[in-house]
Amino acid sequence: MDSWKPFFGPTGWPRRLVIKVGSSTLATRVADRPYLEAFVDVIAALKHRGHEVTIVTSGAVACGMQRLGFSERPRELAQVQALAAIGQADLMGRYGAALARHGLACAQVLLTHEDIARRHHFLSLRHTVVELIDLGVIPIVNENDTVATEELRFGDNDRLAAAFSTVLEADLVILLSDIACLYDRDPRRDTEARPVREVARIDDAIRQMAGSAGSGVGTGGMISKIEAAQIAVEAGIPLVIAHGQDPAIVERIVAGAPEGTLFHPHKKIDRRRHWIGFLSKLHGAVTIDAGAVKALRERPASLLPIGVVAVSGHFASGDGVEIRGPDGALIGRGLVGYDAGTLESIRGLRSDAVADKLGRSLIDPVVHRNDLVLT
Repeated sequence: MDSWKPFFGPTGWPRRLVIKVGSSTLATRVADRPYLEAFVDVIAALKHRGHEVTIVTSGAVACGMQRLGFSERPRELAQVQALAAIGQADLMGRYGAALARHGLACAQVLLTHEDIARRHHFLSLRHTVVELIDLGVIPIVNENDTVATEELRFGDNDRLAAAFSTVLEADLVILLSDIACLYDRDPRRDTEARPVREVARIDDAIRQMAGSAGSGVGTGGMISKIEAAQIAVEAGIPLVIAHGQDPAIVERIVAGAPEGTLFHPHKKIDRRRHWIGFLSKLHGAVTIDAGAVKALRERPASLLPIGVVAVSGHFASGDGVEIRGPDGALIGRGLVGYDAGTLESIRGLRSDAVADKLGRSLIDPVVHRNDLVLT
């Protein structure tokens, strides 16, 4: 189509933007002042036209390597984390100086997955960042690589940008990278590969186009971008993947020009259910029988202990868990009403037997229907 504006909210004018820059090849370029300053010129122009812009940036490790004269990225985690600590200060200094030329200020927001995976942290983050935007400040977000351990990581800034867009209830997410768009096949292996300009729904066919983590396109990060798009569009937020070589592409996208690949937003689910389905941290899994699967899928039902056949992981009451069918297929995810040990002791029991075992007259469901999101 000639314009993507109809997907950018009811007015076709995306007020609140989340723009991610700096993975793979661009991570090095973000460490170069000319590119960063050209990018900031675009951000400043958007800001002065009334857009509320948040930047999600990579480049801290690259800046640290540049600062200390490293020619190759080290493999030792502690060294990478040290370079991130050194480079993050340098990176923020460069953003601050570039924005100051336009009379703008920025604020550093460093996150781990834990900051979004816990509901009260999520809400506190929202209040803080919205206050920054109201003050006219541009938030600059990055994963806190200095302290993030494997279980606390988002994994990459594509997912971080999408998750952060739900915190802000953004109108549009733009992922800038060294990948121009989604192709129906790997263009480096197949000269007949064609660009996919719009994705109405993310399904297995779309995931196959992205390739696996070790394949051509997947190596460039397309899989992570598909996963990021899933987070955003299920919150009713459109997401665009585009090549970031020319920062001016951001202005063209915001104006509605069809650049890169647009993932259409879906009908928005309520905030809490989206958080449960996509952002809450998973601490284990509950396997249920076929009868429980049918009940959950066919009517608004809570999951009761009698339908549980197996429990795995270490979780407390209120933690997020996966719910799987008897064949191992993912049914959904939700917030569990019991700790793992208690649930193991009452799984498969009728409600009256659970009440007797726990010494209660009333029992909680394993997952209440209001805390359940089906896949």
